[in-house]
Amino acid sequence: MHLSKAQCQALLPASRADQVNACSDVFVDFAISDSAGVLIFESGDKNFVAPYVKNKELRRAQSKDAVTAKLLSNPLPHGLHSTMQGGSYSHERFISVDQSNESVVLDESIIVKWQLTAQKSIGAHKEEILTENGFTYLPALLGNIYWDKKLLASINKYIPGTSDGWTWCVEKAKENDLGQWLDDLAHLTKEMHRCLEGLIHGDFHVGQILKSTQNNQLWVIDFEGDPLAVAEEATDSLRDIASMCSSFFHVGAVAISYDANSEMIKEWILQAETIFLTKYFDGSEFDISALHALMRTLENRELKYADKFLPQWRYAPEFAISYMKELGYGSN
Repeated sequence: MHLSKAQCQALLPASRADQVNACSDVFVDFAISDSAGVLIFESGDKNFVAPYVKNKELRRAQSKDAVTAKLLSNPLPHGLHSTMQGGSYSHERFISVDQSNESVVLDESIIVKWQLTAQKSIGAHKEEILTENGFTYLPALLGNIYWDKKLLASINKYIPGTSDGWTWCVEKAKENDLGQWLDDLAHLTKEMHRCLEGLIHGDFHVGQILKSTQNNQLWVIDFEGDPLAVAEEATDSLRDIASMCSSFFHVGAVAISYDANSEMIKEWILQAETIFLTKYFDGSEFDISALHALMRTLENRELKYADKFLPQWRYAPEFAISYMKELGYGSN
């Protein structure tokens, strides 16, 4: 099957459609019916993954199509392999928070994260290491879906009654809350680095931290890493720390956009950073100048990311860069 550029773009999440700049051939079609399945198509040097439906036109599956639910409720098409036992699912809903990949909740019990491209997954490897080492802040890894040893989707237990940091942490900022949550976040981070055995999260920010609305338990998700990162950062735990501290600035920008007092928020950002670093390093020496310089570097990348994929987010890195300049971060 030959696809036009427009068809290829219609098969990707809207925020990623511009990654296809030419027409393509379908590499493989894992059909689950006459009108639905999972396509893998080539564009450039990438194999894109697309749950699809095909009625009058070919397009990416939406929650109303229940393609993911149907796929996991039946034997997988030949060529796909899952490390999770099958089940029976009827309802699905998409998670709307921007992520590098697309996540679907099935029957409020499991969450399936579709990869944008089929490739060997460092994220799945990290989750396996964490699980083996008894890390308790990870929603249980239930299995993965593979094609030719390449990850297509990961499947985790869904934790109901949680919100991510772009909700709960923004509320902390608006309330000027600098309490127990920072201790808990620092402890989670230390345990994560200990259990990862030299690896790092790679895209560590408050949006990757879920918090229970019932008991304030924290969980961390999405270990695929930052696609804009450079190779030498892959095992440097300071990158995770810098990324988390930078996200406090983003939280502040969001809170200010909700009419929180800007001076109070700026002070909250500094205090949150200080408490988090103090709790994480616990008396161990670290290079604060190097940390702040890395934060500035990450913000420049975040601005490029916003320009390319999420222009409505541009105000957050712009605020962070401006305030970091005011503080003298990265000026030495």
